[in-house]
Amino acid sequence: MSAPARLVWHRVSGEPVTFVLEGECYVVGRDSACDVVVDEPLVSRLHARLERRGTRWFVVDQGSTNFTRVNGVVVSEWPLAPGDEVRFARARCVFHAAETQSGEAPGEPGTPGQRKAPE
Repeated sequence: MSAPARLVWHRVSGEPVTFVLEGECYVVGRDSACDVVVDEPLVSRLHARLERRGTRWFVVDQGSTNFTRVNGVVVSEWPLAPGDEVRFARARCVFHAAETQSGEAPGEPGTPGQRKAPE
């Protein structure tokens, strides 16, 4: 059995907020109706989606005003790898992939800031 993926939002105060990703799709935004509520002023009400496709997770921007970035790169859609820094406007989050029983994360490992945008 594997532990689910997680998105950890690091608030400006330093307090981490962990969102466990056990489903298939999560809406990220400032609106209280979102699955992943990131309550910071520059985050759009409906900022992005996190989607599981097979064993991989993707972040998909929803036309946000202040952009979605992965490892500093503005993206409209991006496959996430363990340790990727995801920013919704200025809100800093870190993606943690699900771990298998052997302790390895499924999918392609990533080196933050070193992966190229998918073509």
